[in-house]
Amino acid sequence: MKIQKKSKFKNPQKPYCNRKEKRRFILKFFPLDILFLLRPPMLIPVWTFFLAGFWRSEGFGVREIPFFIKETSFLNSHFWLSFISYSLLLGSIYIVNQIVDRESDRLNKKLFLIPLGIVPVKLALAICIILVIISFSITFKYGIVYLLFLLLSLIIGLLYSVKPFRFKGKPVIDIFSNAIGYGILAFGVGWITVSGFSYKLLFYAIPYFLATASIFTTSTILDIEGDRNDGAVTTAVKFGKTTTLIISMVSLLLAFISALFLRDIVIVITSVVSFPLLLIALIKKKRKFITLYMRGGSYVFIILLAVLFPWYFILIIFIFLISKLYYKYRFGIRYPALLEREKR
Repeated sequence: MKIQKKSKFKNPQKPYCNRKEKRRFILKFFPLDILFLLRPPMLIPVWTFFLAGFWRSEGFGVREIPFFIKETSFLNSHFWLSFISYSLLLGSIYIVNQIVDRESDRLNKKLFLIPLGIVPVKLALAICIILVIISFSITFKYGIVYLLFLLLSLIIGLLYSVKPFRFKGKPVIDIFSNAIGYGILAFGVGWITVSGFSYKLLFYAIPYFLATASIFTTSTILDIEGDRNDGAVTTAVKFGKTTTLIISMVSLLLAFISALFLRDIVIVITSVVSFPLLLIALIKKKRKFITLYMRGGSYVFIILLAVLFPWYFILIIFIFLISKLYYKYRFGIRYPALLEREKR
């Protein structure tokens, strides 16, 4: 998140100066504060893997893509209830993550809502519990396996953030927890929503597991200094930039090979586009090139799924624009950003 030179508020942490103005400001933005407590931009990867599971479960080939697109233009309530349920569950996990990291976020001036007390911790916890209850309540008829995938998503999400487990600060485990969370569980919920559970799900999830591992492995490099200061021993902290990038490259190569074997056109295309970007990142080892690989590969993946689900384009654009406006006028920052410049 890059602070603008000219912000609507001189101090984004204190955008009001008296009680009357403070009250008026809170009433104006509070509904949006609650919405963004769930971190909508972070839900885009969740939705993308969810839709990928949907796509693979249908078993359509490349030549049948036009028919698939037509078929998924109007989806039934069963799909939307699952889509909303999983979004609420993951949103609750993101809230827990913000609660746990509120002190470090306050020091690093990021994710202002809980660190600055705009949303009190008790209220955030209450919202989190309510979201979990709603999520399980609206899909309890979807079957035991579906609920098991939801429960596993919740457990891994909590273990990722909460001490003493805190998987995000443990080498290799941090990679596996993300790869399982997105590449298997989010993918799996999308699959089960349409076709029910089968062991093919786990087989077809392999390329997505490996692709997620590659992206997340690289992401640990971006936070290496902050993680060291916080005492977190992530994969990048443990092995260093070069080894971490090599692990990422191997994961991406395996994702490509498994996708070829399983005839997964989405991961094949994503891998082919991502390889040069990752190779440049490995050679240069600069933040901007590492970020370019992460975001470039992710954008290709998201766009491919949006081609398969055209309505998804509209949702992504809406989330991006409303997030831009919210963070600009609420905190005077530019977020989300499509690319990131080298930090000096």
